[in-house]
Amino acid sequence: MNQAAGDGTDRYHRSMTPTGGEGRVALVTGASRGIGAGIARHLLDRGVRVAGAYRSGRDSVVELAARHPGQVLPVHLDLADPDTLSAGVDEVHRHWGRLDSLVLNAAVWDGGRLTRMDPDAWWRVVETNLRGTATIVRAAVPHLIAGENPSIVIVGSVVGEIGFPGDTAYASAKAAAVGFARSLAKELASKKVRVNVLAPGFVDTDMTAAVPAGSRNAIVEATLLGRFGTVDEISRAAVFLAEDATFCTGTVLTADGGWSL
Repeated sequence: MNQAAGDGTDRYHRSMTPTGGEGRVALVTGASRGIGAGIARHLLDRGVRVAGAYRSGRDSVVELAARHPGQVLPVHLDLADPDTLSAGVDEVHRHWGRLDSLVLNAAVWDGGRLTRMDPDAWWRVVETNLRGTATIVRAAVPHLIAGENPSIVIVGSVVGEIGFPGDTAYASAKAAAVGFARSLAKELASKKVRVNVLAPGFVDTDMTAAVPAGSRNAIVEATLLGRFGTVDEISRAAVFLAEDATFCTGTVLTADGGWSL
């Protein structure tokens, strides 16, 4: 649809065009290892300054900061401790004076069949993940609204879409994240803050290295692409949603090699 010249459309399009990352600030949770560390590296490659949030892997983030002087801020965040979440967001804004992107990759996991899993442990997974997400987003929104091409990416899981035996708690938390993201996308649309979900399948990380060989083979056989995903592949998908997908909001991007089909 054509627009009349001078109606502000060109200015709006420029504001929503990826800038290459220069000057932008992203807060990435769970940045000390695995997918979170991969996301941080890819953002840095784009010129985005990264607040790398960790719960216990401080040394990894400090090492990343040493390799990228002035571009990485280690931040302690614990999903189970709401005070650290709000304080961490404020620390990022104080340090760089802005926040343009929030990538929520950190999560807690505990598994077991519903009838065998301790009820307190079950609820701890659901509450920690969902409460942690809502708390950090609530703290970040005022800063994101003032940012450039502001975005929120929640790293969910394909099990939140189709389920998995022994994962009722984790799947419930990840399914809730989709409803949260889509509702938040509608709430923040007028502020031009995009909110999307990335739903990875099985990815080669230190966590999945413990998957028994029999289970791993069954997963690979059920995956159309015939393998687990890589951290690099999932990281690039997350960065796409955060930086480039300027006409996507309320979207769930499934990256599982066709396992869920």
